Amino acid sequence: MLRRRILKSIRLIILVMLGLVLGTLIGGIFYLNQSGVNEQWREKIALELENLGLVADFDSLRYEPTRGLVAIGVRIYSNENRNEVMARLERIVIDVDKTKLMRGKLRVNNVALSNAAISLPIDPEDPESPRIIIEKLQGNMHLPDKNTIEARKVSGVIAGIQLSLDAHIWSKYLKAPSIGGEKQTPSPEAKERRISRIKALGDFIEEISHWRWPSGKPPQLKVYAEGNIDDPDSAHIEFLFTATQLERDDIILHKIKIKGDFNNKIVTLDHISLNDDTGRLVARADFQQSNQTSRFEITQSTLHLQKLIRKLFDNNSLHELTFSTPPHINCIGEINFNETSSPNIQLTGQLKMKNFSYKGVPFKQFKTEISVNNKNFFLTNIKATHTQGEFKGRVLLKDNIIQYETNSTLPASVFKPFITHPRAIKEVNHASFSSSSQLNIESKGIADLNKPDDWSHRGHALIKNFHYKGVPIKSAEGDYFTLPGSTAFTNIQLFFDYQNYALRKEYGGPTSGRVDSDKVTIDHKERMVHIDNIRTTSWPAPVVRLFAPKAADHCEQYRFFRPPSLTASGSFDMNLSQARTDFKIDVRAPGSTHYEFLDESLTLTRLRGKVRIRQNRVDATDISFYTFQGPCHGEISVRPKQKTYKGSVHSSRLHLKDIGDLYDFNNAERGLITGRLDFTGTSNDISQFNGTGSLALERGNLFSIPMMGPLTPLIGAVLGKKNPTNEQAENASFTYVIQKGIIYSDNFLANTRSLRFTGEGKINLNNRQIDLLVRMNARGLFSVFTLPLQPFLGLFQFSGTGNLTDPKWKSAMFTSPIRGKKDPIFRRPPKARVIRE
Repeated sequence: MLRRRILKSIRLIILVMLGLVLGTLIGGIFYLNQSGVNEQWREKIALELENLGLVADFDSLRYEPTRGLVAIGVRIYSNENRNEVMARLERIVIDVDKTKLMRGKLRVNNVALSNAAISLPIDPEDPESPRIIIEKLQGNMHLPDKNTIEARKVSGVIAGIQLSLDAHIWSKYLKAPSIGGEKQTPSPEAKERRISRIKALGDFIEEISHWRWPSGKPPQLKVYAEGNIDDPDSAHIEFLFTATQLERDDIILHKIKIKGDFNNKIVTLDHISLNDDTGRLVARADFQQSNQTSRFEITQSTLHLQKLIRKLFDNNSLHELTFSTPPHINCIGEINFNETSSPNIQLTGQLKMKNFSYKGVPFKQFKTEISVNNKNFFLTNIKATHTQGEFKGRVLLKDNIIQYETNSTLPASVFKPFITHPRAIKEVNHASFSSSSQLNIESKGIADLNKPDDWSHRGHALIKNFHYKGVPIKSAEGDYFTLPGSTAFTNIQLFFDYQNYALRKEYGGPTSGRVDSDKVTIDHKERMVHIDNIRTTSWPAPVVRLFAPKAADHCEQYRFFRPPSLTASGSFDMNLSQARTDFKIDVRAPGSTHYEFLDESLTLTRLRGKVRIRQNRVDATDISFYTFQGPCHGEISVRPKQKTYKGSVHSSRLHLKDIGDLYDFNNAERGLITGRLDFTGTSNDISQFNGTGSLALERGNLFSIPMMGPLTPLIGAVLGKKNPTNEQAENASFTYVIQKGIIYSDNFLANTRSLRFTGEGKINLNNRQIDLLVRMNARGLFSVFTLPLQPFLGLFQFSGTGNLTDPKWKSAMFTSPIRGKKDPIFRRPPKARVIRE
């Protein structure tokens, strides 16, 4: 029983003691919570934090049994002077070593952050410089010793980015100097590295400030750091940046992921991936801070090419590029960052595109190898495929100077959108192409982008099945070279297409004609075209039309049965006035040629002549040909603008029968005509035809001419059975004047063996009407029969009117001629002279 009482007493004493201890503890905790830890402990904790490199104070310090020491209203200063608050924390939880605390020693093991904010100047030497602000800091900072910090699940917000941090870092400068000890300061190198890191973070924040993202979906940045922060060579940092969407200017990126690390002073981005509305980029890169150099490799890029070029290289030349599937790029390169200039970019790689268009021109495929040095481009092994051809070559762009070598079989429609100079557009518009046209152009040259007119290149061109100034051409081939202000073509071979040419369809002949020329030079400054030594067997009008369409219209009047042989040289003025045009052509046409004359087409053979084209003037000289089986020569000068002409023609012993066949002199069976005609005229209007001339007939039947033929019955009626009108005129001649298409003559004279004729009158070529008066002297052999009939002793008179080919003749009373007794009809004149030319 006694033993039992003793045990109960001991149990009671223990319970009372435990109650007292627990009550004292609870009371102490309550007291500490209500009154705060005393000033002595607050100073010890502040000093301990300062030994850890944190100069701080706080409004109050409490102890919570479940959390430990809780500091309220914490301020962390940038230096020992406490003149600049670097960070403000609503509260931190300080975990101390309880065993040492019981011995009166304070040791901080852990600091828990809650809703903290940190503000750091980007330039530590300038407190007024822009600042880096980290907000909403949460997490634990473990302090295993005075030189080491471990961050565990620390999170916060920096420049709107959600930051997650885990770290294990150490530094001998984390520990503050002990009281009375020697002050420890970082070396200048260590200080410089710290400043550099803060500035790099500032640059990153500055770049991020230009980007936007959807509300509630900020980018995520996860960082793990380990190493001595005073020795970057030993530091190791891993990071992962992700974002659902980022937007800057007109660039919108999706599903961004950047994963990398920092080690041995090198930032390595092991994985970069992002998307835009057209495609995806996959790449990797690294950055070496010591030489400010970044290397990169793009293994896949199908991003928006125009925006990429514009943003990276400040080049908007591809703004007219559109594609149904984005281009594919893979490349490796290097970027050198220079503080005094824009980044220097160097890269090599490949570019491929399918089913795209540029300036509205569709292409099936494009591929090239790329080499870039800053803003200088070098494209090699270029190949662009079009449905009607392809383009191959290489291009170098350096300092705004383009050098290139190309070989193209692309159609002409591809090149037109690239031609912007008004003069070039005008020239190109002279050419027209069809689906059967073919272009094969080799070219190499150099151009200055700052001087569009400073362009020089050379090459070889072959163009088939096209029209130029309306002239169909089977092929044009030659070498060319262009210098600023001029273009020259050499070794030219041109084949005309005569398949539908009017003269070939009318007269037959070859379906093509060839033109060779040593050189054609286009002087754009002087606006002149110089042509050296054209040699051709072709119809002349198409040749001339290439350079002077108005002059070619006149050449069409010479209707060659077969293409003549031409040689030509000279110059054409491209100005509207054409004041300096001077082009000479030598023509030889061994075949037949038609030329419109007096509303009928003359057939000319063995035509030769020289043509000179000048300002609003075409002169044909040294013309010689045969027509109506007789030789002719002459000249003609035409003013195309005024549509006027003048000239002369000399003919010798033309066959009257052939003339009759052409001008409906059906009864003209014999006789030779010799004459001369000097003429002027306007357009094809016969009423504006004027001239002077002479005509002679030898060994021909005067009365076989239609307008004279009806006179035969009248003469027969007068002379009875002795009618001599079937006799050949030994000679006949007259001179004439043509005024407004009307031929006037007053000195017609003809003789047969027995009769003499004189005449006067007019022939109207406008309406083909005649008004003639013919007198006959029959005083010779037949005068004995006529004496009783005529008071003028054998003199007769006849008048003819009506249509040229069917006139009406009648006898009339003999009247005195205008010249009176001096008229040849009253005396025995010498024989009519035959005018020979």
